[in-house]
Amino acid sequence: MEFFDGAVNKTKEVFETVSMKTSEVIATEKQKFEMSSLKAKREKDFTALGKIYFDIVKDDENASETVKVKVEDIKAKSAEIERLSKEIQSAKNKLICKNCGAGIAKNSVFCNICGAKVGEEE
Repeated sequence: MEFFDGAVNKTKEVFETVSMKTSEVIATEKQKFEMSSLKAKREKDFTALGKIYFDIVKDDENASETVKVKVEDIKAKSAEIERLSKEIQSAKNKLICKNCGAGIAKNSVFCNICGAKVGEEE
């Protein structure tokens, strides 16, 4: 009987230890997930801030040379993205909405994304 009681007590101890370790692992994984989520949100904030700054300095003649170079890089990449997007939509037999940039069917009267009339400027 003593052997059985000892085995039961030892089993309880092992179970409690495993339970504590599992709780620690779960807590740590939750923290890691939260940290990863916050990092992703922070990156989006950095991107938004960069877009705001870009819009402010894109036409500023007094911006530093470093900023001017980056602005020109972004403008060139944006133009290339727009060109490629138009090629892709053309290959799909679609038009590009001039208001929101969405691909829309060539026979559309209005954009199905933003509602702008096809063929009208912003």
